[in-house]
Amino acid sequence: MSATTTKHVTVATPTDTEASPSVPKRQRAGSIINDFCLTTSIQGFPGIARSESIHNRLFWTVALISFTGIMLYFIVDAISVYFNYPTQTSVTIVTEWPQAFPAVSICNYGMLRYDRFIGPFLNYTNALNITNTTDTTNFTGTQSYYIRDFLIDVVNKGEPFNDYFFPLSGMMMSCSYNGVACTAANFTSFISPTYGMCNTFNAKLKNIDNGGIRYNSDNGANGLLQLALYTHEQQYVPFMTQGTGIVALVHDNSEVPNVEMEAVFLSPGRHHRLGFKKKKSLFLASPYTTCTETISPGLQIVYDAYNATDYAYSQYYCFNACIQEYM
Repeated sequence: MSATTTKHVTVATPTDTEASPSVPKRQRAGSIINDFCLTTSIQGFPGIARSESIHNRLFWTVALISFTGIMLYFIVDAISVYFNYPTQTSVTIVTEWPQAFPAVSICNYGMLRYDRFIGPFLNYTNALNITNTTDTTNFTGTQSYYIRDFLIDVVNKGEPFNDYFFPLSGMMMSCSYNGVACTAANFTSFISPTYGMCNTFNAKLKNIDNGGIRYNSDNGANGLLQLALYTHEQQYVPFMTQGTGIVALVHDNSEVPNVEMEAVFLSPGRHHRLGFKKKKSLFLASPYTTCTETISPGLQIVYDAYNATDYAYSQYYCFNACIQEYM
C-alpha cells in the first residue's frame, strides 16, 4: 500500500498592514519664498534670505525698498514726460502748380584766373623774399603753397579780389530759360572759399514782388534752363586743381547754396542734364523741439555776402558762424 504524502501549503496573512512608501510633504509658502530669495538674480533678495541677524536683514530690506522706490520714480517720471510731449508725423503729397523753378548755382572749378592773378601774387612773394622773379610764364609747385596766404593777405587788407576769379560774363556762351534768352544780369554772385566766384540763377531776392522767382510754366514751357559755358582751362593756375570743369548745384530758391558739400562736377566737352526733387520737412516749435528759423545778427553778416538774396535759416551756416565766433 503506497503511502500518500499530503503537502499542505499554508499562506500566512499578516495581521498588521505595512506602511506604504512616504509621499513628500507639501512645502509651505514660507519655504518657497525663501528658496526663491536664495536662488534669484534680483539684487537684494539673496541678502535678506541669507541674513542671520535682525540688523542685517533690516538693512537689506530698507535698501531694497529704497532703491526700488527710486527706480519707480524715474520710470513714472519718464513716462509722464513722454506723454506730455506727444509726437506726430504727418506725411502729405502736395501738388503745386504753378511750381517755382529751382535755383541753380554754378562755379568754375579753377577758382583763380591765372592772367589776372599772377602779377599781384609775384609782388606778394617778392616782397616777402619768397621769390625774386618777374617771370609770369613759369609757375612752380613751391609757389603754389603760398596761394592761400596771398588770398588771406588780400582779404585782411580789404583789397578787392573779384578780378582774380572767373566772371560769369566771360564763361557764358549762351543762356536761355524756357526759350527766352538770359544774360549774366539774371544771376546773383557770391564768393565761395573753395571755388571763388559763383553765380546763382533764380535765387529768391529781397524787396521784389514774389522774390523775383521764375516758375516752370513761364512762357508756356515746363521749366528748362539751358547753359553753354566755357571753362578757360588755359587760364587755370598750375598745381592748384586736379581737373577742369564746372561745379553746379540745384537747390531751393530760399536755400543758401552749399557748393562745397553738395555740388556736382561737370566735365567739359559734354552735355549734362540735372533734375530737381523737392522735399520739405516742418518741425514743431518749442517746447516740442529746439528748432528755430531766426537768423541771429552774427549769422546775418554771413548772409549779407549773398548780394540782396532772401535766404532762409541754415543750420550748416549757423555752425560755421559759431565756429568762427567762439573758436
